Amino acid sequence: KQQLLSLFFAAILASCNSLAGNPQVTSPSVSTTEVAESPKQTPSSGIEPTSTLSLPAHLFSSDQLGLCFSYPEGYTQLPYEDTVEIIGPDLPAPDLRALFWLEKSDAYDRTAEVIADQDMTAAAGLNVGRSFVTLDGEEAVVLDGMPGQDFQRRVYVVHDQTLYVLAFMPTRSENQAASDQLEALYTAVTSSWAWSPCSAKQ
Repeated sequence: KQQLLSLFFAAILASCNSLAGNPQVTSPSVSTTEVAESPKQTPSSGIEPTSTLSLPAHLFSSDQLGLCFSYPEGYTQLPYEDTVEIIGPDLPAPDLRALFWLEKSDAYDRTAEVIADQDMTAAAGLNVGRSFVTLDGEEAVVLDGMPGQDFQRRVYVVHDQTLYVLAFMPTRSENQAASDQLEALYTAVTSSWAWSPCSAKQ
């Protein structure tokens, strides 16, 4: 009888020990769930900053000049009655700020390509780049590296027998900030360019 009682109590102790060990098995599953949930929050925090990449722009519109275009936030329009000039934000070297201005004259029955070719004679010996861009349906000639106070990028376009020259400088600048300003201004102006009446196209 003593042997049977000893076996009975041993069985009871063994079952108690197995029950006491079960909570230790379930605890890792709880921590695993918490770890799996935490990475789900990281993608949203990485997406939010990209919404700030789209910067607002100013609109310039003139029925007198017969055109309109947009230019980046932070750039300044200088007052002129018969033309327009846009300058970039301040830089440590202010003379390197990006600058855009417009020249307008009679085309005298010449095409933009003919006028650009004639102006190329002033750049003899210089490595001037030549390309094309479309401004609201009109093909324009782009000469990059034209001489001036600084190297200029000049865009020639003829519309209704009127020559428009869009001039940007400084091009080919070794100053990265000035180069970035120029490219931002050039892209904004040429990609948004429209002929009057502008209100019908906005």
